[in-house]
Amino acid sequence: MNIVDNQYLEKIHTDALAVLEEVGVKSVSNKVRKIFEDTGLAAYDETTGHIHVLAPLVEQALTTMPKRDQYWIPDNSFGVGGTAPFLYDDNTGELVVPTFEHVAKISQIVNQTYVVDFMARGVLIPKQEAKVMDTIIANCEKPIYVAALTEEGIARAQQIYESRGKLTIQFSIINSPLNIIESMVDPFLSCVEKGIPIYVSTMPMAGLSAPYSMSSLLTLTHAEALFGITLAQLVNPGIMTVHAGLPSVASIKNNYAVDMGLVSFNIANLLMEKVNSRLNLPSIQTACTTSQEKPNEIAEKEAVCGYALMKKYGFHQMRHAFGFLKELVSFSIAKLERHIELCRQTGPELAPDYQIDPYDPEGLEAIKRNSSQPNYMRDDHTLKNTGKVFLV
Repeated sequence: MNIVDNQYLEKIHTDALAVLEEVGVKSVSNKVRKIFEDTGLAAYDETTGHIHVLAPLVEQALTTMPKRDQYWIPDNSFGVGGTAPFLYDDNTGELVVPTFEHVAKISQIVNQTYVVDFMARGVLIPKQEAKVMDTIIANCEKPIYVAALTEEGIARAQQIYESRGKLTIQFSIINSPLNIIESMVDPFLSCVEKGIPIYVSTMPMAGLSAPYSMSSLLTLTHAEALFGITLAQLVNPGIMTVHAGLPSVASIKNNYAVDMGLVSFNIANLLMEKVNSRLNLPSIQTACTTSQEKPNEIAEKEAVCGYALMKKYGFHQMRHAFGFLKELVSFSIAKLERHIELCRQTGPELAPDYQIDPYDPEGLEAIKRNSSQPNYMRDDHTLKNTGKVFLV
């Protein structure tokens, strides 16, 4: 079932291409600059520090990028995803430092249930990339997402991929709006050169680091992900790359914190997936999570809403779909187990009605105005739309 018409989705894609051409992405990395400039289809603006990428170069990258049916995780897959810095102690309600025992327990639960189709860390254990990977694969046979920035971590990820397969490295190389994270460039290029599958993650927040309307939020998210995808394909044409654009919404009522319990948050991620589906791209977004700091009835209602929407309209992969709590700060193992049951029980008939706002013709101009500076809080476009969009 279509949630919006194809013209809406096509406009987001063409607007994203216009963002890369006309606004570009800010980068001080000479390596990245040279990779793009050597194609003859991109140029560096010395006055702004932006790399401008012509649409034919992006389209070329999309032709070399493996398509969705070549990826090992099928459509309509829910997963753990994400990395919470704390574990929510389900007995005391306190936030505690995660341990390898927690990683092992989460991995075992994922491995034992058909509802969860892929596994990422779930919780953060700093400076232990290789050991975290080993703990996951010792307890879970399903496809995994891992983090690797160090030489040791990248080497271990390569070993696991070459021996076990079904591994993808998570990368956030863009800080919204439209800024390359320079510290990520070298590990990103190292993984791509070695042929290790990657996903390109970006998380613009409407009203804070992205324009405050649905179609323009998706446009910026898509543009940032396309930049990373194009970079990967230029370095190693044909490398498996996953579009991991995560459109999110800043809660203006709550000091601009991300609100992942909104119906509109689920819809934004579903629409981002639909843009990618039209392009036949492997796609992972976020849905079915919560605005709540601890497991409760509201968290369950928010999750059910997400599960029902996804099952009604279809998708590729959704992360953060089980154990995560407010703003992805903590992870509850009890919530993981309970929400697995909720996902099993929830059908598409429970999906709420949602009226998607029409395409916003002013959104692209808001992106051009703000460029790589996060001035959206004060932008007239945000002020004009406050109280009118992202209400539920």
